[in-house]
Amino acid sequence: MKARNIVFAVSIFIIVVLQTTVLHYIKIFGITPNIMVVVVIGIALLFGNTQGAIAGFILGFCQDITFGKMLGFYALAGLYLGLVVGIVNKRLYRENILVIIFFTFISTIVYELSVYLVHEWGMHLFSPENSNNLDILYAVRNITLPEAIYNSIISVPIYALMIRINDRFENANKSIRKY
Repeated sequence: MKARNIVFAVSIFIIVVLQTTVLHYIKIFGITPNIMVVVVIGIALLFGNTQGAIAGFILGFCQDITFGKMLGFYALAGLYLGLVVGIVNKRLYRENILVIIFFTFISTIVYELSVYLVHEWGMHLFSPENSNNLDILYAVRNITLPEAIYNSIISVPIYALMIRINDRFENANKSIRKY
């Protein structure tokens, strides 16, 4: 259990560093993938709603610290994302690659639209002179859908790596229990 927690902590650090530095140079049509969302979905599918919610909260809080304008918003959004995806995981065959692609696509759309709507409504409520017209169609077409496709594509190797790491821990636990 200690080794799994250490790997989890190191993985969070690596994910945050990648998200804040390297991935800004891997833009396609000006869209940066959100691997934090992909990892929360993967953890929720593999381990359930509790671990998904914890991972979502921690990664969201890291996103709040690095990108956020409101401390706690991304943490709350990540918590809900991990919780909802994790609730569904008991009814699915988790190793099916279509499951991760589907959940990544749908979850990215819901996550990014909620971020967009809260940001725009917040700008309108607290700073009406700086608020833009709420152009949700533009946001969906030019930001949310391309990011959902991008996240869905990168979710395949990330999820495969997560399954491989999880299998190693499970095999190590089985070999320890034999004696």
